[in-house]
Amino acid sequence: MDATQVFAEIAARADAGLQLDNVPGRVGGANAGPRMFRDQGRIYTRGTPDFEKAREAGLLERLVAVPPATLLAVERAETLLGADLPSLVRRLYLEVANGGFGPGYGVLGLDGGFHDDMKRTATDILENHDDWPGLPSHLLPLCHWGCAIYSFVHCPSGRIFGWDPNPVEPQDDVPFFEQEYTIDTWLSAWLEGSLHQPTLVVEADGRYRGATIAETAAEVLALENDGDS
Repeated sequence: MDATQVFAEIAARADAGLQLDNVPGRVGGANAGPRMFRDQGRIYTRGTPDFEKAREAGLLERLVAVPPATLLAVERAETLLGADLPSLVRRLYLEVANGGFGPGYGVLGLDGGFHDDMKRTATDILENHDDWPGLPSHLLPLCHWGCAIYSFVHCPSGRIFGWDPNPVEPQDDVPFFEQEYTIDTWLSAWLEGSLHQPTLVVEADGRYRGATIAETAAEVLALENDGDS
């Protein structure tokens, strides 16, 4: 997809209230199962047969979209970054929502927008960049994947970086690593169902590096096959 198609598809998902991968819904028929939440509901995950069945049966609840960001919020983030946002990111913030759409737990918002589980927006993280040793210049926090894993986008180039502290020894700094995506291809991969969280791997010599797209996909497939066996 090109940037225009990506924007249109994300806007359509937001209009439909399906802008995240995990959508709450009602239990019904064959969808009743162990993944329960609240009193009479459950979470349906995009890409699973249950999600499609629930959508066809009208069981999915509409997600509430975050209102678009103000121009002031965008300009303040750009001032903190010292760079312009990539045009697709800027347009999504201003015309669709101030975060709360996309992969992982959702794209982080700017001032007044969607935040992570620590109540931090992307702007909050930028204002406290000393909490992230080695954070390269001009990286906008993009989304939280859980387990302290984050994606970042370089501004204004749109190159995607990952941050995964899990394999790192406590005495070592967590490296930021560039991935094989731009913001356009990263969001395209999410829309197409092929995007996975960034993963840091450790070589035999102790060197850290980011897993390639192919390596990450192979690992996910292996885990799925193990779960099916």
